[in-house]
Amino acid sequence: MSHLQNKLGPLLLQFPSSFGPKHFPLLREFLSTLPKGFRYAVEVRNKGLLGEKLNSLLRENGVTLVLVGQPVPEEEVATDFVYVRLKGDRRKVNGALGKVEVDRTEDIRKWAVQVKSFLDRQLEVFGYFSKYYSGYPPNDAEQLLNLLR
Repeated sequence: MSHLQNKLGPLLLQFPSSFGPKHFPLLREFLSTLPKGFRYAVEVRNKGLLGEKLNSLLRENGVTLVLVGQPVPEEEVATDFVYVRLKGDRRKVNGALGKVEVDRTEDIRKWAVQVKSFLDRQLEVFGYFSKYYSGYPPNDAEQLLNLLR
């Protein structure tokens, strides 16, 4: 990772829905072994892991929780950066047609308000638009950037 130098963003650590509350001790141990000097973002897909216990663990390790789909209260951001993943629905969007398939303008407006508040707090914001979000990630990113200007 260090070869990317100043172009390096956070390392995304994704855990499947099968990784649940019973795995919390394993997550605690794993996070404590991560090399220092890098930024990490954790995405959990098992909602049973979400809550203050996870937030506290992430704060202790300087790791951020990936924001997926819904904005969160700003006080839950535990690091100096935010990682937003807008994934969409594979059943509704092909994502390989090179065009917008679902209008996500209103959702992107809501995210722009949240992202603006993060930027106002001097947080660095990283974002990812899945091809399944609207079908055309370049348009989604451009919409968001235009709303932030």
